[in-house]
Order: sequence, then structure tokens, then C-alpha cells
Amino acid sequence: MMRRDVLASTFADLWSIAERRARALRRPVLRSWSKLIEPLDPIALFAADTSSTPRILWLMPQTGEAIVGLRCQRLPIQEMIPTPSSALARLAHSWRWHTAEAVQEGPLAPLAFAGCAFDPEDPRIDTWWEPFGNLQAFLPRLAYVQRGELSAQLVQQTVRPDDLVPLTTPAWPPATPTSLKTPLSVVRRCDRVSRAHWVELVETARNAIRRGELRKVVLARAVELIAERPFSLEITLRALAERYPTCTIFAVGIGETVFLGATPERLVKVENGTVMTVALAGSAPRSADPTQDKTAAAQLLTSQKDRHEHALVVEAIRTALLPVCQRLAVPDEPQLVSIANVHHLATPIAGVLADGQGALDVAARLHPTPAVGGTPREAALTFIRAYEPIPRGWYAGALGWITASGDGEFVVGLRSGIVRDTVARLYAGCGIVADSDPVAEWDESEAKLRPMLEVLGGA
Repeated sequence: MMRRDVLASTFADLWSIAERRARALRRPVLRSWSKLIEPLDPIALFAADTSSTPRILWLMPQTGEAIVGLRCQRLPIQEMIPTPSSALARLAHSWRWHTAEAVQEGPLAPLAFAGCAFDPEDPRIDTWWEPFGNLQAFLPRLAYVQRGELSAQLVQQTVRPDDLVPLTTPAWPPATPTSLKTPLSVVRRCDRVSRAHWVELVETARNAIRRGELRKVVLARAVELIAERPFSLEITLRALAERYPTCTIFAVGIGETVFLGATPERLVKVENGTVMTVALAGSAPRSADPTQDKTAAAQLLTSQKDRHEHALVVEAIRTALLPVCQRLAVPDEPQLVSIANVHHLATPIAGVLADGQGALDVAARLHPTPAVGGTPREAALTFIRAYEPIPRGWYAGALGWITASGDGEFVVGLRSGIVRDTVARLYAGCGIVADSDPVAEWDESEAKLRPMLEVLGGA
């Protein structure tokens, strides 16, 4: 069980406690120390870190919640723990092992970030995603956490039995002034899937659905942007936060490669035993004309095709959560959620978890939902591996944070792209059912690409 050591007053003071426990138990022990500080700028913190170690940004502009993890170490997945089939389930077991004997001081519980590919079992290799792998857990040595009125610094370290010298408290990276008026200069856009190929791909999926092999499958395509000079992370992230305040802004940097986006889709949030998620499926592009935009929203709410696609996602989430919930509330009708570029059908779902279940456990049961994969799940994944020309990597994967208590939040990595120096690859997908229109699905995917195209200068 995690220990709170009230006699320790600094991160260094926790060293002797953690070191003695590590030696006694003959295993690594996590030490975690936090204190309240004055508010910081989370985007500036993330952008200023030029170290080679992994770094993470999690930002919800509308609520002001932010987490920045710096100097992250990768947490190994413990092989001695029984291994369930799901990658995220293995990670949930491993996180419990890492935090079981943690020593803690301060207002914040030990915290880690975790993420996985859309399909961790996809055997295809894409060099773009090599630094990320299929599954990662990151323990930030230095983190900034902002929730409501609370602003805090968190310092963490894994202490091993043979460690002789304690690590010093890391310092915040120096802020580097950025001209937010710097113009973007995309030279070229390259669609990795042509319109003709897309139409053919959608028809192949529709035929598989008509044969009864699938009920729904989500198809994705990629666009690459090539610029004259490196993309500015700070400009990009600030633009996303300004234009999409109701979305979760995220960024995961490993070396010079950064996966970032503004996702509207929460996979799961767990807080004090309460679980919250949302079924998000069925969408329509927005219009600049108010009358046409209102019509598009009304048509989405009554669209038989989109309501069917949405119902498949709701049912899959219900089926996944019922075995681990004491109570579960699922509304009968979806509601309309509108962000800057797209209208969505959404059904918020909430419940009370059974004892011993945390955010990672629930994420493992849900990911990938039919909103990003399809149904039946294994048949849809098999189809995607066979026909989608470019592996998705962490696009449409699960990404989030967890605490030692099991609380945490995960989102689906949508409206996103991966950026390296002067090149960016962006992704968007659409749910395909029997009566999908290939041309309309192309237009929908173009609307979903728009957030990243605009902030990177490709629109």
C-alpha cells in the first residue's frame, strides 16, 4: 500500500525513506514529492523543454485543467505479473506494482502518463512511430499540475536497491521567447490516399458489411505537409487551444518527434469510483452559413445512417462497462455536440465502478471502441490491417494520465498528427456502414483534417 510520509519535508528527505524500503523489499520504490506553487504557462513549459527525454502536455482550455510532464522515464511492464491479453490491461497491473510501496509527501498523488497505438497488435512497422512503440508508460520526474485553484509542482523518482546517490530535484526549463506572429509556410501537401483509392476502399468495406463480415468499420487516411522551416510547437498548440477550447489539447514529444492534437473524444474518466465516458459517433461538417449549419445539425440528429452508427458504439460501451460497474446510466437518445469544424452525435455515459477498478482497467475494456475501429472488434481490426495502406500508430489510440489511486482520464487521439522538424503527417477517419456514401465520407474526413491543417498552415 502506498505510504504518506509526513516527516519528510523535501524531495531529498524522501530519499532515505525510499532507499531503506527498496533495500528491505529488494525492489524499486517510487518516491513522490509535491508542493503548491504559483501558476505557470503549461504550453510555454512544454515548448521550452528541448531535452531528449519524453515530455507530455495535457490541457483542457475550457476548464483550465493542465498537466505537463517533463524529464519522463519509461516505466517497464513487469513480466512477473500475470499477463492479460490487452496491452492496457498489462499496463494497469504494472502500474499497481510500481505504486504499491510508493512513499509520498504533498498534495498530489504519484502520477504517470500512458498511451498506446490504435492497434498494438498490428505487425506493420512505420518508421514515423518507432520512437513511440505500441505501448508506453511515462513517469515524469518533474510535473506541473493545474486543477481549479490548485497549481502544484510534482517531483518523482524510482529508487532502486542498488542506487547510491539520490537524484537532485530537476529545474524547470528556461522559457524561450517565441514570436506568435511568425507566419507558417507549408510548401506542399501530399495525400497518402488518393480520392479514387478512398472510394475503392469504402466500397470494399461496404461489400464486406453486406456479406455479414462486419457491421461497421472505421477507415482512416493520412495527409503529409512539408514546410520550408520547422513547425513551431508553441504556435501550433496555442492555436489549437484558442480554436478548440472544449477539446483536450495533447502533445507527446519523444526526441524531435511530437504527436499532438485537439481531440473531442473522451475514452474514460475515473474519479473517486465514478466512471464517465462518451459515445461519439456520427458526424457532419459545419457550414459558415448559419442557416445551412443549422440544417446540417438537424439532419444529423435524424440521419438513419448516423444514428445506426452511433447506436453500435453506445451498445459496445454498455457491454464493456456493465461487468465492472455497480450502476450504469445510459441515455436513450444522443445529443448534439458542435465544435468549430464538425457536429457530432454524443451520448454521455456514467456509472459507479466496482471495487478495484481504475481508469486504466476501464480504458483496457473500451479501447478501441467501434467509434474508431468498428464492430465486431476483431473482424474490424483484421480488415483495417489488410486494407488500410498506412499504419495509424498512436492516431486513434488511447492517451491519458493515471494516479496511484486509480483515478485518471484517457482520450482518443483524434484530430491529430505527428510532427518532425519540417514534415507533419495528419490523420482523419470515418465510420463506414452499409449505406455510407464514399464521396460524402471523403468530405467528412477532410472536415476532420481541418483543425490540424489550419494550425499548421496547410488549409
